[in-house]
Amino acid sequence: MPAHQKIRSLLVLAVVAAAGILVGTPASAQPVSIDLCVEAGSITLPGGVTANIWGFALAVPDATNQPTCAGVTPHVPGPLLDIAQNDTVRIAVHNDLAEPVSFEAPGEVVNEGAAPVPAHATVAYTFTASAPGTYLYQSAAAAGRQLAMGLYGAMIVRPPTAGRAYGGAGSAYDREAPLVLSAIDPAFNANPGTADIHGYHATYWLINGKAYPDTDPVHGVAAGTRVLLRYLNAGFDNTTMLLLGAHEHVIARDAHELNNPFDAVAETVPAGGTEDAIVTIPAAGTRFALYNRQLHLTNGTPASPNHTPGGMLTFIQVP
Repeated sequence: MPAHQKIRSLLVLAVVAAAGILVGTPASAQPVSIDLCVEAGSITLPGGVTANIWGFALAVPDATNQPTCAGVTPHVPGPLLDIAQNDTVRIAVHNDLAEPVSFEAPGEVVNEGAAPVPAHATVAYTFTASAPGTYLYQSAAAAGRQLAMGLYGAMIVRPPTAGRAYGGAGSAYDREAPLVLSAIDPAFNANPGTADIHGYHATYWLINGKAYPDTDPVHGVAAGTRVLLRYLNAGFDNTTMLLLGAHEHVIARDAHELNNPFDAVAETVPAGGTEDAIVTIPAAGTRFALYNRQLHLTNGTPASPNHTPGGMLTFIQVP
């Protein structure tokens, strides 16, 4: 079973266990309920540097099968939310922070300006996943401070046709790799309530919450495999990703399929934007570097351990 189908199955099982919801047949639109916790935590970066974070996590069922956030660990990025097109989705956000947060997925899913979740409270958001695509969900409260702390993640809405990212045949793929691009300034994260957001200075550059050499490669792909790269830019800067040795076929931006898809070696994803590109693995080559074209390829300051190479770098690897 593909990884995304496993994740979706786990979500549905969690729904049944936590809320007793009856789900329909696979062909019908399903009511999907997801409980997200907002928690404080930390991550370890290359060189043994620890940084404070605020992150999302999936709630777990307690002894009475009710969702609880007790003991959960926050993640950066948050858990991948995998939803079928036309599903009716209820996302309950349990905020364990001492300040309000929000839940937004700009585009055609959950629009900007959603009602906030007060401190130590729970608010549920209900929507219909009307359009397939790659969406960045986030808490956009506090003028960007919560994004800087790690409150973001990837949401995928899948069309009825399996193996496609969108409705068109040109969006067909064999493997996929969500790539959440972001950055972190440990000095800011140490005191997010008082630090000047205008003085934010990222020193670590992340793919799916990790900086090289800790990043996870896209591995196990054979020549001819169509790999869908789902880029989501959760950082404050426009980010250009470059793939060495292969072309990316850009098929969508901001969850909208392009009328005129195009090939690119390096492509810029605006801050807050998403982009979908398909790479057909060439017959020649076994390791294709995927990295930040702005050369955010360092960890920490020049005096830091594991300073370079580092940052926003990973690989697509052929067996």
